[in-house]
Amino acid sequence: MKMTFRHLSVTAFLCMVSALLSGCLSHWFEDSTTRLQIENRTGSDIVEIDIVSKDETVIRPWIQDTIKDSSVSRVYEEDWVGDFKGRIVYANSVGASAQKGFFNIELSGGSLYLVFTRNPDGTLHFESR
Repeated sequence: MKMTFRHLSVTAFLCMVSALLSGCLSHWFEDSTTRLQIENRTGSDIVEIDIVSKDETVIRPWIQDTIKDSSVSRVYEEDWVGDFKGRIVYANSVGASAQKGFFNIELSGGSLYLVFTRNPDGTLHFESR
């Protein structure tokens, strides 16, 4: 009986250590990976989407593929959760100089499908679907 209890205790301990070493426990309860897919309805080609610091001095590229007008990107995955400032770089035509727009976004893990459009005044707008 003592041997069975000891064997069970050792097995439970090894399972617990293995679970702790397999990753952060918070990842078991909260999805900290954000998957982003973009639909471009701006009338321009999206060249890049970045996450930038509040003062715009630090830029972390997220999407560096061109997303043609009226098309949908592949899914991009990053380990970001929180409130961020985003920057979108777009060009109105081939060879034209790139223009930049900024937007605020809340990333809470999971999948996010954003549709970028252009407002009547020419500014970029996005909505989540």
